[in-house]
Amino acid sequence: MHNKESNIILLLLGRAVSLFGSTIYLIVLPLYILNITNNLKTTGIFFAAVNLPTTIISIFIGTIIEKFNKKNIILICDFLTSMLYFILFLYFKNFSSLTFLFLISLIINIISKFFEIASKVLFSEINTAETLEKYNGLQSFIENTIMIIGPVIGTYLFATFDFNLILMLVSLGYFLSFLQELFIKYKKNLNISRGESSFFRDFKEGISYIRSNKIILNFFVLVMFLNFFIANNDEIINPGILIKKYEISEKLFGFSATSYGAGSVFAGIFIFYNNKFKFLKKLKFLFILNSFLMCLLGLLSIILFKYNHYIYFSVFIFFQFLIGMITTFVNVPLISSFQKNVEIEYQSRFFSLLSFFSGGLIPLGVLYAGYLSSYIGADITYIVNNMAIIVIVFLVFRKNKKYL
Repeated sequence: MHNKESNIILLLLGRAVSLFGSTIYLIVLPLYILNITNNLKTTGIFFAAVNLPTTIISIFIGTIIEKFNKKNIILICDFLTSMLYFILFLYFKNFSSLTFLFLISLIINIISKFFEIASKVLFSEINTAETLEKYNGLQSFIENTIMIIGPVIGTYLFATFDFNLILMLVSLGYFLSFLQELFIKYKKNLNISRGESSFFRDFKEGISYIRSNKIILNFFVLVMFLNFFIANNDEIINPGILIKKYEISEKLFGFSATSYGAGSVFAGIFIFYNNKFKFLKKLKFLFILNSFLMCLLGLLSIILFKYNHYIYFSVFIFFQFLIGMITTFVNVPLISSFQKNVEIEYQSRFFSLLSFFSGGLIPLGVLYAGYLSSYIGADITYIVNNMAIIVIVFLVFRKNKKYL
């Protein structure tokens, strides 16, 4: 058991160091591009062009990596990423090219998707069914903490030092992650290796597996709807309510994300130390409670608008903490459920397909929310979105009543 826990901690620390580096890079990169181009449109095109190919190929990544040793995949990913950042560092010492930056960023983005899926499956393999939720809670705590402090450190480094130094630090971070993961004791499960197979046969088999498992399929669809209706909060709903309607300054607006992150961090700690509360059994209640709070927050935006705007801002910050906490109470058991119930031999393909379909709906959700908000307001759109989620949750859980 001690050996298993050591492996889990090494993997979580490796992921944390990698995430810290990528978080700093992703906060600094748009600032750097904006500085050299002075054009928001160019920045938007750059990131859309970097992310689109990764989203498209993500559907096939699981089928590609499932036959390989997952530890070796994450080691190769971290080592290659470290080298690519180092190449950028060497290049930008003497030259400056947006095209070269784009190509390297695109490759890094694709590699990160391989790492994400391989590390999820490895996490399932080195855990037991009993410890999955506990260590997913610890992972949530670590990653949300990084998401809070990473942007702060990144913007400070960018304001204080040059872009080149940041590239060197990020490269070093990924190399440290690579060194940590070397000590994970893991052997590929030979029982899940299959003899005759082909890429397209395996791909179709992965889709058939999801379609034939009603519980997994319904939760799969639920995650897709969540991404469509809820993932647009940061881009559309929150700024639409606080900045556009309530005219809260952009500096204060940042506290909304910080408060949400603080709620997630608290929930991660609670899940890690919790021994009694079974979140999966309360998943329906948690889904509905979360959407109810969001509906209430949208309603309060309408009611409190005639009063001092900072009254609503204070309420918003408090609600964001609660929403961040409950969202983590939902996400951790949900991902743990997938890791428990999806057989290891299908997990690479499952997470790959989930990433493609749910991730692909995020930009559509942002587009939809932006369009609807321009007509009926961000707060009413917020209410509509979460009423839709409540209805979908009732439908999904009714279909799976005998299993949940």
